[in-house]
Amino acid sequence: MECHCHHHRSLSEKARFVNETAFAPVASDTDDTQDNRPSRGRPRDAEKNSAILEAAGALFLENGFDGTSMDEVAKRAGVSKQTVYSHFSSKEQLFGAAIRQKIEAHYPDVVLGRISNHTLEADLEAVSEAYARLLLSPEAIAVHRLLAGASGNAELTRLFWEAGPNEMEAKLQSFLQGWVDRGALRIDEMEEACGILFSLLKGGLHFELTIGLLDAVTDEQIDRQVARAVKAFLSLYRA
Repeated sequence: MECHCHHHRSLSEKARFVNETAFAPVASDTDDTQDNRPSRGRPRDAEKNSAILEAAGALFLENGFDGTSMDEVAKRAGVSKQTVYSHFSSKEQLFGAAIRQKIEAHYPDVVLGRISNHTLEADLEAVSEAYARLLLSPEAIAVHRLLAGASGNAELTRLFWEAGPNEMEAKLQSFLQGWVDRGALRIDEMEEACGILFSLLKGGLHFELTIGLLDAVTDEQIDRQVARAVKAFLSLYRA
């Protein structure tokens, strides 16, 4: 009797195994989806994604949005066009992702992780310097010009806004709110305060770069711009 019950349990377990495995996805040697499996090293899928974003970012700056094709991105990234589309459904989406990748290293949480002495002045100066270097970089100015020439592409400008300025402001708001919560800053209109800081950091240099009056800014110019911006901002919002 005991043997009979054990036999039925075995059949049940076998049936359950067959049902579970019959519908499980089977990865082939050429299927990119297998790259999502855990591995000891960096997933190959992530490496492809990074290569695609690097290639796209460079090509968008070199050739503009309309002058860049998914075929060219695939060729420079060293992947197939099908692989590019498996990561990004459209060129617009790829553009937004390339923008996001470029600015992530300048986010406050990333920047503040590199310093040990956290005071209001030190943190604000570090965050402001990172944002200033991004806003006044040749890449940012090139994207600014690119978008000016693609004003008819509403989807492109929306993607840029969400991946770029909107995300940067959200990160800045979170950073400033932390100091408001500590009682070091007094800010009633956070969105307005962020806009003021961005404007102070860009100053006249951003306009001069955009129209080609300046080719680039020096470290000394950025340092002076940041120092003035931080001083003016604290005079407005220090508690």
